[in-house]
Amino acid sequence: MKNSIAAIDRRHADILDVLKEKQHLTTQELAEALNVSLSTIRRDLHLLEEKNDIVRKYGYCTLNYADSEEVDPSGSEHLKKAIAREAGQFVHDCDTLFINASSTALKTVNYMHAEHVTIVTNNLEINHLPQNANYNYLLTGGEMRFPKEALVGDIALNTIATINADTCIMGCSGVSLESGVTTEIINEGKINALMLDHTLKRKVLVADHRKIGVTSKCKVADISVFDYLITDQYASAETLKEIRKLGVKVIQVD
Repeated sequence: MKNSIAAIDRRHADILDVLKEKQHLTTQELAEALNVSLSTIRRDLHLLEEKNDIVRKYGYCTLNYADSEEVDPSGSEHLKKAIAREAGQFVHDCDTLFINASSTALKTVNYMHAEHVTIVTNNLEINHLPQNANYNYLLTGGEMRFPKEALVGDIALNTIATINADTCIMGCSGVSLESGVTTEIINEGKINALMLDHTLKRKVLVADHRKIGVTSKCKVADISVFDYLITDQYASAETLKEIRKLGVKVIQVD
């Protein structure tokens, strides 16, 4: 069993190494590169997608630079921080703030200028950030979903249902005109939708260009539910034009 797990881990590392070199490959190309069957590579890609290490699109997959520490050619990690910095401007003093399990949304905490904030989140990774003595931190509780440190389930939903927030900063897996705002995991989708329902003032969507035009598995909300979309300069101009027509204020960071 240990040997089997070690072999799978090595193969996953090999997949990521190949994608770093080639940037994007089809399932067939990956299977040939690693000399394994298509069914094996599909299982591997499913697990890597669950861990947010890769992004699977129509006919091919790439590294998920938006949710990793790897440096990619378009500098997505820097864009991610720039998006979070812009989102921090929308948090006002004495706000109650919802932040979902998105790593981009969570980075906003590093760039907020408000002196007193109550942060409500299902993202356990907030424990790894520097703590501000003037902030209140409220975890929703609930079932922990691995490998992502997200709290989901009835306990988390019940906590959110008792709170009305001033501001919600939310990340996602995809934003498309046809399917709206989507996420990979249905339990996280329920959490995200309830956060939006219980936000009174500002709903801010944060999504780098890799998420724009992408449809993921579970719909969270229509794009028009959000007051703001913060993305980067590489996002599709045509798609952003149509999103603006829905009444959403679009901000592009450099």
